[in-house]
Amino acid sequence: MTLVYDVVREEEKALIKTAERLGVVLKTVKIGEVLDVEGWEPDVYLIRTLSHNKGIVAAAVVEGNGGLAVNSSSAIAVSWNKAVTLARLRACGLPVPRTKVLFGEAEVEVGERAIVKTASGSWGRKVALVTAPEEVRLLMRSAENEVFLLQEMIGTGEDIRVFVIGERAVAAMRRIPPRGDWRSNAARGGRTEPQQIDGELEDLAVKAARSVGAFYAGVDILIGDRLYVNEVNGIPEFKALMKTTGVDVAKHLIEALVELRKT
Repeated sequence: MTLVYDVVREEEKALIKTAERLGVVLKTVKIGEVLDVEGWEPDVYLIRTLSHNKGIVAAAVVEGNGGLAVNSSSAIAVSWNKAVTLARLRACGLPVPRTKVLFGEAEVEVGERAIVKTASGSWGRKVALVTAPEEVRLLMRSAENEVFLLQEMIGTGEDIRVFVIGERAVAAMRRIPPRGDWRSNAARGGRTEPQQIDGELEDLAVKAARSVGAFYAGVDILIGDRLYVNEVNGIPEFKALMKTTGVDVAKHLIEALVELRKT
């Protein structure tokens, strides 16, 4: 097995230490400024790049050389584009927020509160709460050539991050926005607490990961009058999840990859 990365984060350190502890040989490949498309041995490659563009290309190169990329280039590309992800989620009959995709300064109606975000982005960046069409147009003017999503505001912004591996939800945490904010990302100071995984939550999360073709994923589920699938992360972080829940996500992932390699 091989770990492909560009920046060593806490997650990658945990994966390397876990593999050593389990006696699993985990080779590493660092993606720098140059990526050779030849010479990759057929193997299972865990794609863990901070840059999704590098991740998509690295996974495609792995696949082109007869290897198995986890996640696949297609899964990473789809999950990185929130508009495409939502289309896949809807195609699978999963509940998603009402959404409009904006390619330019179109006339749009905005309810009492709505969310505007770019089709790509993470950690709660490039996301804004709006209450009027003028605010939407101003945001779009400030970021030319970006594709935006205009979504209904669900609940208070509180959500659940579910970590899916294969056909199982192995851990989940509830994320609560900090005072004065509506974004629940742990990277932005959101409070987290363990979340019990029931049948409905696991079913939604597993189907969401499957909809984008991901073997493993971090699925974000909004809490409103019901549960809504919001995003699927194809290269998910899990440091905060392990700290919050006590679940050894790195161990679950390494063990799943070992089994995958046997098939």
